[in-house]
Amino acid sequence: MTIEERVLAALRREQPDRVPVFTFLDPYVESWQTEDPSYHEVLDACRQYADVVYDFYFPSGMIYTAAEPARQTRDLGDGRVEWILHTPAGPLTSIIRSDWRGAGTIKRWITEPEDVDRLLSIPYEPIRPDLGEVLATRARLKGRAIAQVTLNDPICIAGLVDEMTMAVWTLERRDLLYRMLEVAFERLLNDLRYCLESGLGPLYYFNGPEYALPPLMSPNDFEEFVVRYDTELVRLIHQFPGACAIIHSHGRVSRFLERFAAIGIDGLNVLEPPPTGDTLLPDAKARIGDRVCLIGNIQYDDLARGTAADVERLVREAIEQGGPGGGFILCPCAAPYERPLPAQAAANLIRYLEAAHAYGAY
Repeated sequence: MTIEERVLAALRREQPDRVPVFTFLDPYVESWQTEDPSYHEVLDACRQYADVVYDFYFPSGMIYTAAEPARQTRDLGDGRVEWILHTPAGPLTSIIRSDWRGAGTIKRWITEPEDVDRLLSIPYEPIRPDLGEVLATRARLKGRAIAQVTLNDPICIAGLVDEMTMAVWTLERRDLLYRMLEVAFERLLNDLRYCLESGLGPLYYFNGPEYALPPLMSPNDFEEFVVRYDTELVRLIHQFPGACAIIHSHGRVSRFLERFAAIGIDGLNVLEPPPTGDTLLPDAKARIGDRVCLIGNIQYDDLARGTAADVERLVREAIEQGGPGGGFILCPCAAPYERPLPAQAAANLIRYLEAAHAYGAY
């Protein structure tokens, strides 16, 4: 089977020729990993063993607009940089601090009710990038990768809002959350339709639901802020033949598995096991495996710091637990992020891919 046939079969809860294996790495498209020599052997192994995903991140969200507002930055020292977005209702600010992993947020854009007015005052004009290069790259990689569009679902407005503020507003200012969610949903629905009608995909991958999981929010919040909106997005995707919807969520998702399935998604990723998460693969398989392809569930820290024997055992166990009958894709719970990639992590990622082939055949 081709990579696309294999992955789509798994997402249809069918049994392909072997368990597909993901890595969150693309050896065919230029990135900081392809430029870093410490990743080269891992990328070679991806070409040989991985079901590579060619991912296009579509610029959809509350602060993405073709009517670009004025921006400026201010160096605060100690690695901190303040970003200032000038809106018709006043300035919005965010502060980041850079380290070896990239940029970490210290202050989010929205910390008080007035910031919502500032955010929504930004003139909105949909971004409509030229998709010719994306479609050409997908054609170039045919047979070597499956194409995916990644978007942030509406609750990803949480990425703009201070976490404590968000938690308080679920109790005291739900009106503000709904104002942002409704706008985010309408814009995303428009962007999603543009991608679908332009022939992108077949995979559509959404980030965000982890923001609505305990302890930040309640199960009722999850229903109102995630299920309500994402069900409509998935319904639109399924109007286009061959298109599939995957939701990505870290966190303790076990008690929400049936609610994720109710959205109508084709795949759920990353299904973190204890102690970081609470999802046991055999339990998830028994509860929703007939409705949702399970994508996971090996912690990246185990891949980065375990022994070769540990890696082989984890791969074997995951395939034994998730693989029977199809509807399973082996995947780490996070992407490699170190710069440079330590030798042990590189060796273990290669072993992960080799073991997936050794144990993954049906």
